[in-house]
Amino acid sequence: MTEERFEGSFFSLPVIGSVLTVVSGVSFLFLCMIFPIVGPAAVHGSGSPGAGPVPHLTQNRIAFLGVLVISLVLAVLAIFSKLERRKIDGSPLPYMSIGLAGILVFILLIFVTGLTAI
Repeated sequence: MTEERFEGSFFSLPVIGSVLTVVSGVSFLFLCMIFPIVGPAAVHGSGSPGAGPVPHLTQNRIAFLGVLVISLVLAVLAIFSKLERRKIDGSPLPYMSIGLAGILVFILLIFVTGLTAI
């Protein structure tokens, strides 16, 4: 029985990059599902007379920001892992992970500036 010796860090393992990519994609899907909790209806009300912002808007914003940060960290870790792997075997550039991180940074910017409530 031969034992295969792996050169590189933990993040350069192919399975780690794949798992981080999938988990970051699922996290982004969940973020998209909870996006309405900080949207215009949550901030301004439903449009009915007497309707106003939801009473738990602050908790919604904290929860949304938490999921957004987790998604962004997972996407950046996926990029880092894929780039580490690329140094070893010349794997392709992780365009999808980079694109996902860019979308998440854009969502973070529109959330911080308050444009999600327009």
